[in-house]
Amino acid sequence: MKNDVAKPNWDKLIEVIQRSYQIESHLDFFNWQQNHVVPMFAHDILIAVWGDFEKGELNYDVSSKEHGIRTETLVNSAQNFNSFVNSLYKNWLDNDKKWYRINDFFSLIDDADLPEFFNNELKHINSIMVYGVNDIRGKNDCIYMFLDKRSDFPIPNLMLGMLMPHLDAALRRIESFESIYHTEEQEVNYFSQGLTEREHEILHWVKMGKTNTEISLILGISLNTVKNHLKRIFSKLDVSTRAHAVATYVPPKVNG
Repeated sequence: MKNDVAKPNWDKLIEVIQRSYQIESHLDFFNWQQNHVVPMFAHDILIAVWGDFEKGELNYDVSSKEHGIRTETLVNSAQNFNSFVNSLYKNWLDNDKKWYRINDFFSLIDDADLPEFFNNELKHINSIMVYGVNDIRGKNDCIYMFLDKRSDFPIPNLMLGMLMPHLDAALRRIESFESIYHTEEQEVNYFSQGLTEREHEILHWVKMGKTNTEISLILGISLNTVKNHLKRIFSKLDVSTRAHAVATYVPPKVNG
């Protein structure tokens, strides 16, 4: 099977790196990854995992256009996904901290050994490339999982090693999704106007002029979930339009 390394396009690499300096939010990162990184280094899903791998105290970020593949979905499945990710991390250590591929993924690994998230949400994935970033000072290593539907993940060219530090730096500059996740029990109506914390988050982004699609990407939730939240917000505020909701909205006071 032919699996040639793509010829580097250094001018394109410089452009992509320069654009990475403009990333200030998850939406910026998503657009940069999809519009500039993917064309240069093709993959369907990017999952970043960092934290204390020995203790299993891990954080996740997902960048994907695939239906149902969102950070929140993975965080909710983290308990049975952590051990799988930890095995990938150990493989990276055993490989002298160099990137590696797993081709024909499902033919090599018993389905019983896969976390439920793979069997349900990632069953169409056939290959993975793992790239690690060693954080000696912060002791907060990060591995990046590039997932693809192809059975044979292409060998990356030299540009990947130059791009990854900038991808890693861009993701570390923006806040983790973890701080905005809440269970239904935690979404208590303790803010003004009877709105939940999630509803305040959504109204904040509506006020910033974001579309429903943009809000779903920023918060890592589905488009339908955003629409359902907006219906409840309109009902609570007794409004019928986004403009009226913004005009009526009173942001919560921040103590301190």
